[in-house]
Amino acid sequence: MRALVIENNQAYRDMLEQTLAEQGFTTDSGDSIETARSCVDSEPYDIICVNQALKDGSGEEFVAYCNQHQRHQDTPILFLTEDKELKVEDLSVRVDSVIHELNEHQIEDQIVHFVDLHLDPVFYEGRILFVEDDPEVAAEILSDLEQTGYQVSHFTTVEAACKEFDSVTVYGSHVDAYDLAITGLDLDGELAGEDLVTCIRSYEDGRGFIPIIAVTGDNNDHRRISLYQLGVNDFLTKPILHQELLVRIGNLITNKRLLDKVHDIRRELFALATVDKLTGCHNRHSLMEFSGKFVATARRHEYPVSMLVIDLDHFKAINDNHGHAVGDVVLELTGALLNESFREGDLVVRYGGEEFVVLMTHCDAEGARQKAASVRRAIEDLKPNGIDITTSIGVTTMEVGSKGDFEDMFHAGDKGVYVAKDEGRNRVVYVPMD
Repeated sequence: MRALVIENNQAYRDMLEQTLAEQGFTTDSGDSIETARSCVDSEPYDIICVNQALKDGSGEEFVAYCNQHQRHQDTPILFLTEDKELKVEDLSVRVDSVIHELNEHQIEDQIVHFVDLHLDPVFYEGRILFVEDDPEVAAEILSDLEQTGYQVSHFTTVEAACKEFDSVTVYGSHVDAYDLAITGLDLDGELAGEDLVTCIRSYEDGRGFIPIIAVTGDNNDHRRISLYQLGVNDFLTKPILHQELLVRIGNLITNKRLLDKVHDIRRELFALATVDKLTGCHNRHSLMEFSGKFVATARRHEYPVSMLVIDLDHFKAINDNHGHAVGDVVLELTGALLNESFREGDLVVRYGGEEFVVLMTHCDAEGARQKAASVRRAIEDLKPNGIDITTSIGVTTMEVGSKGDFEDMFHAGDKGVYVAKDEGRNRVVYVPMD
């Protein structure tokens, strides 16, 4: 993306360029109407920032030039001013936002907010599930949506739409996730639009929270209220005012995408708090956080849980002889191996230093022994940086009906490690829970 900044103040100009660069823009700049006109005549821009007061005239004069320019008559324009009372509607020219020069941080915030809402593709593109069996209504809505840039999957029955929605297992900010559903209510087929709403809201993952617009020719207050109670976010009656439809869709998708960003940030923060950066395994905090629930769920549903306590042999010698950087490589590759070796429902943890702990769901004693033996061989074959490494593994199992807890499991697994070390290392020792 490309931006043009026309600003008298050099410090403000530098700040604007840096702010836009952080948003992904390549920026041209200047401080006069003459320079600005030359730029727009020769280059296409995705956004223009112009100060109200320029050294050779008013910023409004340049904005008027842009408003009539074949290439830039629709380009978003941010109008910077020291007049704290000035609003967009007070100007005689078209601008998209007035940026008040309060202080540098507030200017940055205003610009980033504008870019997020108006220029970030995540907010003006989206994937829509559309259900309508009236060919004329469907054709009009499809034309509006596709011209606006939305990706639309159109179905004439709720049955087909539900099948499609079920097949798309991603959600949130994923590029293939649905961002909105639009459904007619009085449809041919066994299921009505209300059934699509019920279907979508039944999903417990992020798919169940996408916004839904209902479209109908029946403007009955009781039905509209019941639809809102069912989970519909918005309601339109036929004949549809298409500009209103686009505005409502834009608002719902924008709000949904903003929430997606919030959830992405929360997941990133959660990962930072629970994942060991070097190995990619869960960290000790995760083990303390989730182990109780892990064991309690197994006890409630009556299935066995097993634990491996894995300790790399002679790891201090690796650090002493090859350096800590090589030691980090050994840990990193070991962590990657362990993450690849276990099922999604298992919990792989770097407990500390060169010690790892694995909790395995639905795993009995024999299965745990076999898995531990496989992991021991895989680590022996790993040879990171050409170094021979081995591991001592303690194994234990909480059988169905056991009264023990996580601490009892860890005590038994840790004891197995010590026995393995005493017996010569590079081996697996099973210790039953007390």
